[in-house]
Amino acid sequence: MDYYQTLINTSEISPLTEQQFDKPCIIIYPRHPNRSALIAYLIHKLENIIIHYYALTPEDTSIRTFLNGLMSDPQFPDKFGSQTKKSLADSNDARVWAEALTDDLADLHSEDFLLILDQLDTVQYSDPAYGDFFLTLVKELPTNIRLVANGRELFRHPWNEIIQSGLGRTFGQDNAIGGGMFHYETDLGVIEFYSLSGDIRVLSDGFQVTSWDGALPRNLCYFFIEHERVTRNTIFETFWPHLGIKEATNVFHVTKRKISEKLNYDITSYSGGFYIPSNQVTILYDAREFEHAYESAMNDPETLAPGKWYRAASLYRHPYLEGLDMPWVLAKREKLQNYYVQTLIELGRYNEKRGRQETALGYYLRAVAEKPEREDVHRAIMAIYFDMRDIASVTAQYKFLERELRRTYDITPSKETRALYKSYTE
Repeated sequence: MDYYQTLINTSEISPLTEQQFDKPCIIIYPRHPNRSALIAYLIHKLENIIIHYYALTPEDTSIRTFLNGLMSDPQFPDKFGSQTKKSLADSNDARVWAEALTDDLADLHSEDFLLILDQLDTVQYSDPAYGDFFLTLVKELPTNIRLVANGRELFRHPWNEIIQSGLGRTFGQDNAIGGGMFHYETDLGVIEFYSLSGDIRVLSDGFQVTSWDGALPRNLCYFFIEHERVTRNTIFETFWPHLGIKEATNVFHVTKRKISEKLNYDITSYSGGFYIPSNQVTILYDAREFEHAYESAMNDPETLAPGKWYRAASLYRHPYLEGLDMPWVLAKREKLQNYYVQTLIELGRYNEKRGRQETALGYYLRAVAEKPEREDVHRAIMAIYFDMRDIASVTAQYKFLERELRRTYDITPSKETRALYKSYTE
């Protein structure tokens, strides 16, 4: 297996096919953790096609500056870009610039070629030319050219319009939360909530909320998402138990309004005495998807569950809302951690039954790293080490368990575990 095949495997994307290049525009999904790997894979696998790669610089903050940089890039012949340069001098219309660029690209090669635009997030979305330029560029591209767009932040507009109109497709969106923000055809907003990644993030239509004006709006926002049907009294008891009704009501309305301002949408509506999810937005929430994958796997026949176990394991990267210590967060964190541990155990058992002992051992070790008191998992680890004739590791594992139980509960391993250890080491 070559290096690039390893990249695609670890990137969790499907193998590259010609069908993925049947559209004028290929959009690297911005939430994919290994976007650079995807670009490297594309370049490697498309070695028989001409590729022009341009990475935007920090100076390329507008469409105009980006085009000036592209025109002067040394990979292109000196005459390249004459029509684009003229359009920049004569017009302020981004659609005219895009049409001129497509003419210049058409003159560049008669053969099929790929134009990769990397680090597109350097262009400020506030530039009014952004949407019109890329929509027009993709619509007017000659049939021998494919555009690849990549950036840490790509927004729903104009990329979703490009996809839904049939002019583009995503690459690397295979395992995106909720199918990804480009998965939805409606005009509803899409808000992404990340709580298991170690980085508490909320993105609205691709825009990350970078300032909440304090922790309270963010925390209440997550509370709304986690509790899909909640009364005002429950909210007050959770956030402002020591305030009177009038004071709590004032703070609540101010905080709720701030959430709407930050997200550009109301994420709740009020009905029948409850705050419920708004029908004006689509919510993508990693914790909910993790729970669904876990619960579905628990209810599935053994032959169907493994894919869901693997999906659940891939979603849980860090403890839930790591760094927050509110009681409702701690309770949820404990629940999800238990789900995660059981997921790892199930994957360990699944691989062990198929003779993949080293793989199973890896899952079991991850499980006891989360829950060191799980004696059943320690016994499974000791059994694998014994089968591997690694008695030193059997002893080390037992001593680790012994120390953890003594430190945490002031007890010794169970009679069953002691007997197993004795049978392995005598």
